[in-house]
Order: sequence, then structure tokens, then C-alpha cells
Amino acid sequence: MYEFIKENLNRILLLLLASLFLILWGRFIIREINLNNHTKELFTLKARTNCAESFGWIVDPGSEMYETVNLPEEFDNVLIEYNKLQKMCGFDLNKYCGKTIKKYTYIATNFPYKISETVYINLLIYEDKLIGGDCMTQSIHGFMLPLDRRFAP
Repeated sequence: MYEFIKENLNRILLLLLASLFLILWGRFIIREINLNNHTKELFTLKARTNCAESFGWIVDPGSEMYETVNLPEEFDNVLIEYNKLQKMCGFDLNKYCGKTIKKYTYIATNFPYKISETVYINLLIYEDKLIGGDCMTQSIHGFMLPLDRRFAP
């Protein structure tokens, strides 16, 4: 064991340093989202469009669509995978199992790549606070990306 550590010390130290960096960076992102004033008091259209902007998206306010969504008590595989996307941005929908949330959808006007379909931004809101969201298209061959553009390609 000692020989293994001695031979791989540089690799082990690099791995530990990279892990520490990722942990600290993740904590910073979560803290930033929690402190972001644009994610609270989202009861007006202006507040919600500002919220989308704070994540890097320009949305068409006239395209707003609204629906209520009942989150199940237990997530199936689809929601478990969707929640992984949320966790990338510091959100966690597990806290809202069994709750009724609001989903606001907007057309994104600044998607950085030319594609042939409309790109939508979804904001998931509970008690006028952002709890999640995504960027997506609706076709079967479309995509779904994290709400925060820092995590999108």
C-alpha cells in the first residue's frame, strides 16, 4: 500500500485538489442561487422575466404560458433524471414532493445556436420562489438543458 501511494502521490494529490475545487464551486453556485434576489417574489410577469434573465435567458413576455403541476409524493425514473438536471443548478425538487407548483413557460429569444424549432424556458415556482427550471424544445428529437446557461453547451 505504501508503495502504491508513493508511486501515485501526484495523481492522488491532483484528484484531491480537483475534488475540493468542485465541492467549493458547487457550494458557491448553490449559495449564489439562494441569494439571488431574482428568484424570489415572482408574482409578476416582470419579476419572472427578470428571473429568466438572471440565468442568461431573454424571453418574450408575450409568450407566457402558465399551468399548475402536482408533483407526486415519490418520483418515478423520469422525474429522478429531471431532478438531476435541477441539482446541476443548485435546485432539488425532492423538497417539493406532493406539492402543487406553478410552471411558467416562455419563448427564449437568445438561444445561441440556429435550430429549426422554438426554444422554451420553463420556470418552476412554489410560493412565489423559483425552485427549478429548464431550457427545452418540444420535439421528440429535441433537447432539455439546465436553466442556468453556465451549464449549457
